[in-house]
Formats: sequence, structure tokens, C-alpha cells
Amino acid sequence: MKTILQISKVINIIALLCLIWLGYGLMLTGILQILAAVLFFIAFPKEKLIYIYFTVVAIFFMIWEGNPFGWQFLVILGLMILLTCTIHTKKI
Repeated sequence: MKTILQISKVINIIALLCLIWLGYGLMLTGILQILAAVLFFIAFPKEKLIYIYFTVVAIFFMIWEGNPFGWQFLVILGLMILLTCTIHTKKI
């Protein structure tokens, strides 16, 4: 479980560093963050914040208009912050 959490943290940090590439990095960041969230979910299935994260991600994709630089960008930033705080504040 500790190894999965560490891998999830590393993937999350790499995802945040991908933002340097702006538009392309945003897509890669999203993919890596969902991967980090899945790994975190495997390690800690009873964590309530990860369920909130997946719910907001599902809602985001249902209402997404195809342009990540509109108002949806605020949702994307919020999701990044939520996942980062969830993963990096988890104590084992």
C-alpha cells in the first residue's frame, strides 16, 4: 500500500510538471492525474475525497464543451488541487 501511494505521488508530481507544455501538457496532465487517482483508489478505497474527485471528473466530462480554456479551466485547476491535496496529505 505504501508503494502504491508513493507511485501515485510521483505520477501526480510528473503530471503537474507537464503543465509547462500548456495545451498539450494539459491533456497529458489529465491522463496522468486520472492514473494517479486510480492507483490511490486501489490503495485507499475508503477515502471519501477520491470519490468526490471521480464524481467531479465524471461531471466535467459530461458537460465539457471541447474547449479546455473556457470556464472549464477553473474546474480543471480545482481537480488538480483536490487530487494533489488528497494524495500528498494522506498519512499511512
